[in-house]
Amino acid sequence: MSGKLARPGDRDYKPDQLLYNPRFRDQRPPQAIAYCKNSHDVVACVNFAADTHTPIRIRNGGHSYGGWSSGTGLVVDLAGMHKIKVDHKDMTATIESGAVLAEAYAHLAGKGVSIGGGSCPTVGVTGLTLGGGVGLLTRAYGLTCDQLQSVEVVTADGRLRTADAHTHSDLFWALRGGGGSFGAVTKLTFRVRPAPMMDTFSMHWPLSSATEVLPAWQHWIDHAPREMMSSCKLLANSGGGTVEVLNWWIGSRSPDRSIAALRKATPATSPVHTRASYLATMLTAAGCSPSQSAGSCVAKGWAPENRDPTSATSAIVVANLPHRAISELLDALGAVSRLPGPVGGAASFDAFGGAVADMDPDATAFRWRRGQADIQYSATWSSARATETTPYDRYVHRLRETLRPWLGTAAYANYADPSLHEYATAYWGPNLNRLRRIKRTYDPHNLFSFPQSVPL
Repeated sequence: MSGKLARPGDRDYKPDQLLYNPRFRDQRPPQAIAYCKNSHDVVACVNFAADTHTPIRIRNGGHSYGGWSSGTGLVVDLAGMHKIKVDHKDMTATIESGAVLAEAYAHLAGKGVSIGGGSCPTVGVTGLTLGGGVGLLTRAYGLTCDQLQSVEVVTADGRLRTADAHTHSDLFWALRGGGGSFGAVTKLTFRVRPAPMMDTFSMHWPLSSATEVLPAWQHWIDHAPREMMSSCKLLANSGGGTVEVLNWWIGSRSPDRSIAALRKATPATSPVHTRASYLATMLTAAGCSPSQSAGSCVAKGWAPENRDPTSATSAIVVANLPHRAISELLDALGAVSRLPGPVGGAASFDAFGGAVADMDPDATAFRWRRGQADIQYSATWSSARATETTPYDRYVHRLRETLRPWLGTAAYANYADPSLHEYATAYWGPNLNRLRRIKRTYDPHNLFSFPQSVPL
């Protein structure tokens, strides 16, 4: 390796800096951490793990919901691989696998281009993309994985391959929604678009208004233009809570007609409207100041005082929810007041449709393109109780079970839930059989294995 290999006792051995969620701070540390600088370092790590039967985990941003960015064997840390190169002639951007969202957005915006991705500034671009990728431009640009042109990946045989629509096309298919089960990704090349100006409209109501707001939002988003992305968040706390609808618009014409339709269908409120650049909007959505640098935004996100323990799971919305379902969800959310506090609970709906639905459900490994939205159910609590996870996990799982009669079992792989026993069908549905065939082709000995990897 040209990068450093750190083992227990070495100055650079810092397992506590591998995982973002402090709920995992007591997880068993790895035998070694490889701080890779380039693709050749990753090849060396993969070959070593295969030759010695050492368990291997690939770390991009450290945000794995199951804590699977670390493990007890060799952790391949790609944070040192974060170069970004924009080709204006081909309108592509090549992003090394250790880059995180805030720095990617900043670099791309500086070159006048954009991709659509998530909102958390410290999330790794690679992990987000491999699982699908939902964010502020999803309905206009598609999922983050839909914007991929090619992927450079080290497979279990130690070969550095480039997968695209023509070469290793089956592997390319699997890497767009199938997660990190097929190799160690070292570079991703995306199609980019000119960076847009973005309008943001935020609307708020008391949580009790959810029985009016959520049905109206669901009906409205089914007819909203694809240039409009929207999230509806039901946020609960011991004092009650709020319903928040956030809309992002990048169309060339005025969004007033669409926003007016939403306002007419929901209880009276005064939307807050801002217009800003692509970068400023993405940083604001990430909870950062637009005046901050990407580096300071990322550093702030990783500061211990800004990382609260979280439990989460997910579902896919396949149809408008009836009044009874929403009422039962509100009751389940209200149970947050009985948890050891302070704690916040949420059911966050992120709209699909638009460009997501342009592709067939079997066009990539991401299956749920005909869904209306995904839901992230979550609970966030005090770091003082970081490893006391049981009551919060039960709360979150009750939220999912409450809507299961109406939504079924489908879930989003990027919101990995270790408690899902039938996770493979929940994440990939009918696409699972093809994923398993590709897994057997490129990783027949299951080197890239973790508790919810694609099974052989």
